[in-house]
Amino acid sequence: MATGTVNAFSVDVEDWYQVADFDAVVGFADWDRYESRVARNTDRILALCDEAGVHGTFFVLTWNAERHPDIVRRIVAAGHEIASHGYAHRLIYEQTPETFRDDITRAKATLEDITGTAVLGYRAPSASVTPRSLWALDVLLDVGLRYDSSIFPIRDTLYGLPDADRFPHVIRRRDGRELLEFPLATTRLFGRNVPLAGGGWLRVFPYRYTRWAMRRVNREGHPAVAFVHPWELDPEQPRMRTAGRRGFSTHYVGLRGTYGKLRRLFRDFRFAPLRDVLGL
Repeated sequence: MATGTVNAFSVDVEDWYQVADFDAVVGFADWDRYESRVARNTDRILALCDEAGVHGTFFVLTWNAERHPDIVRRIVAAGHEIASHGYAHRLIYEQTPETFRDDITRAKATLEDITGTAVLGYRAPSASVTPRSLWALDVLLDVGLRYDSSIFPIRDTLYGLPDADRFPHVIRRRDGRELLEFPLATTRLFGRNVPLAGGGWLRVFPYRYTRWAMRRVNREGHPAVAFVHPWELDPEQPRMRTAGRRGFSTHYVGLRGTYGKLRRLFRDFRFAPLRDVLGL
């Protein structure tokens, strides 16, 4: 049984074709044309959480919630937290403050209508809070959100705020308002921040790296946040050609191993929803 630091477990509830790597070939207006697999894959994660006695935070892409409200209700009934992943999975720095406000306002209201519970947290599509979009933190506060988990303290062409604090902290805005930030997890390796315990890094890296890096963060006295997408537990999903936004894509790499890695992660570490780890 896992002991020690309570870490945060999270799920970005988006479908296999809604990722940034497919933006060039799958337009938002065409989403309804593609086979939806998000409900069945989310159910797999819920079953795995139930087996392990783990509760987490599900950052729901609200376009999916409108079409599958029952999966949102099942998440809540299983004791997990519902948070916002926005509505249309658009990168923040490719929006104006006005379109971003409209997106997250609609997302928050829709989720609260379905669940009857206040939505406290937000995670940006593709962690797109960067130096180009720090204005978004003020908008999150404007619409009543309490915490964010979008900042990735790494250097990358798609996302990243490399000089940001690696651990949960309070962001104080100029007007005195405060937003809790739970950055995506990194460890220090060869003088730089290296990602761990989520998404492509969970799929591509050997599990022994994930376990070592998580334990290292915990030994530093801090919780880490692990995250996964439902499609990452679906090796049978349709195939689509894409070069991705970086000129390559890892979308289909390691899909067959995700379920087993997640099961081991639940065995080796303690987890709770972000709101609980943050004390909200």
